[in-house]
Amino acid sequence: MHIYHLNTGDKGRIVSINAGKTLKARMKSFGIYPGVEFTVKAFSLGKNNVEIEVGRSRVALRKGEMDKIEVEKLTDDKA
Repeated sequence: MHIYHLNTGDKGRIVSINAGKTLKARMKSFGIYPGVEFTVKAFSLGKNNVEIEVGRSRVALRKGEMDKIEVEKLTDDKA
């Protein structure tokens, strides 16, 4: 599952990042790595961009970046 399968307000957890070393390092610098929980704050029209909250930071991602990040949706019993 990818972030764009979620809806605004949903909580999720990063499962894996299927990208090269450079993009993985960039994502890690934003606090995005496997095991991290996040909240979807907003999508652009067509879900081509997303704003997520990771810890106390907000990060904007493009569709190409979202394609490389596998996530799981958190439900009340998983949060």
